[in-house]
Amino acid sequence: MTPIVPLSREEFERLPRTALGKRSIFKPAVWRVETPSGPVVVKDAGENRIGTRWLARWLIARECAVLRRLAALDGVPRLVGTIHRDAIVLNLVAGRTLDARMFRERPRAVFEQIVELTRRLHAVGVFHLDMHQRKNLLVDDEGRLHLVDFGASLAPGPIVRALLGPALRHADHQAAYKYMARYAPEALTDEEARTVLRHRRVRSLWPFSPHSQRERRAALGRLRASDRDARSDSP
Repeated sequence: MTPIVPLSREEFERLPRTALGKRSIFKPAVWRVETPSGPVVVKDAGENRIGTRWLARWLIARECAVLRRLAALDGVPRLVGTIHRDAIVLNLVAGRTLDARMFRERPRAVFEQIVELTRRLHAVGVFHLDMHQRKNLLVDDEGRLHLVDFGASLAPGPIVRALLGPALRHADHQAAYKYMARYAPEALTDEEARTVLRHRRVRSLWPFSPHSQRERRAALGRLRASDRDARSDSP
């Protein structure tokens, strides 16, 4: 594979590009850019309005710091370079968005890949915080999971990590349970189903529960089925 080299602002503006996702006045624009050495992703604040450009630049700087911390990890985008302070250049991660069919084909394997990828992120002090969005989970042709879009991620210092780390880790870990409850509830263990249901008790304190009513109903159905099986097996 030809090494991808960083871009200048002039090269970025001259090369063919396609917008990825919807534009926002508050966030940097995301582009797929066709370079001579291959496609890359560019997140750019240069075209944001002056009044919100500072915010887009701050988001880019934060994501850049996160990606530098993840430089040695597989399964995440690689930071290729920066274009002044307005943009970052990432390698394009090939894969298809995780969907119901892909999850149901290998529910336990995909679940464990999400858990393991989350564990490796947390080991270097990074919290993704947006793993409940399927568009951020890509599966390549060999069935390997990749995590993209670290725009909402945090890489806090040791004091904040000590104070908020458990809550942030919990928020990321729940993504694996969410997909299992939604797409393959029959594969949930009893303890995993109980983990999904615990959010009913904390929802009044933490209203941003990653589990929908549908997923909690599926987990409850799994536990009831397990109880019926246990009763039928008893003498």
